[in-house]
Amino acid sequence: MYFDNVFTAVGFSFALMDLIGVFLNALMGGLVARRLRFDAVGFMLISIISGMAGGMIRDALIGATPASALQNPWYIGTALVGSLFAFLIPLSGLTWELFRFHGDMIIVGVWAVTGTVTAMRADITWFGCILMGVLTATGGMVIREMMIGQIPSILIDRQWYVVPAIVASISVQLFYDLNLQSIGLAVSALIGFGLGVAAYWFGWHVPGIEALANVDDFFTRIKHRVGDRLPRTPSALRQRAERAQRPGMLVHAPTRKDIHDILGNRIDDRRNVTHEEFLDALYRAYIDPTGPGGAGGTGSGAGGSGDRKK
Repeated sequence: MYFDNVFTAVGFSFALMDLIGVFLNALMGGLVARRLRFDAVGFMLISIISGMAGGMIRDALIGATPASALQNPWYIGTALVGSLFAFLIPLSGLTWELFRFHGDMIIVGVWAVTGTVTAMRADITWFGCILMGVLTATGGMVIREMMIGQIPSILIDRQWYVVPAIVASISVQLFYDLNLQSIGLAVSALIGFGLGVAAYWFGWHVPGIEALANVDDFFTRIKHRVGDRLPRTPSALRQRAERAQRPGMLVHAPTRKDIHDILGNRIDDRRNVTHEEFLDALYRAYIDPTGPGGAGGTGSGAGGSGDRKK
């Protein structure tokens, strides 16, 4: 990205840090591939995506095509070197974790700044530049974790990755507005790095939903207090009145045995059951609350319509 100004101090520093970021992200992608026992092709693919996906997606969104990572062979070459290191050397332990985290924070600060400046050069809006800075800083990590079927860690682990990127992006835009570009690039990257490291050592975390527990409880209490005092809706009153007027409610659908019990043994000989008796049995079973299907029914109709007609 800054290779066109590589002979200036700021341009060289950012070009170097950009490549270091590609290397570290590719290395971390390769370590994920090692943990999941990928083959050599998997190592190379996930390392390249980890190291370059964020910048490539940014360039595609702002219309800067072909992407910077595809125009300069140093990017893919550096990503492959990181993949090779991960393939050959199993890195682990506390020392590596400390180095990895602080390297991550350097990347977040630098890539947030470079992504923001790239978007500014494409005449992207102020908030759009912030989004492009965050995407550049974290996009590779997000795509890598989605590829292996995980929820991106920046969404759930509450670590300060996005916040330092946002602050660095805002900072560099303010410096550019003051026409202090060179100073703004260096200072903004340091601000992003320092904020992320401070969050790590002081235990700062992005708040979760539990931070709103008191607010949720307050509105829940208000809802119950107001709801208890509100009058019943007309539909609720109408339904209650209709239920009160009914002598009984249908509890279950009558079965064939219920009809048999109402008609008595004469149902075995269909010639002994008249049309009117059958309809009467259906009425008692389905409509009459004292029948088998009603709330007051017993399910037995031995004293049914046939006995009544006798």
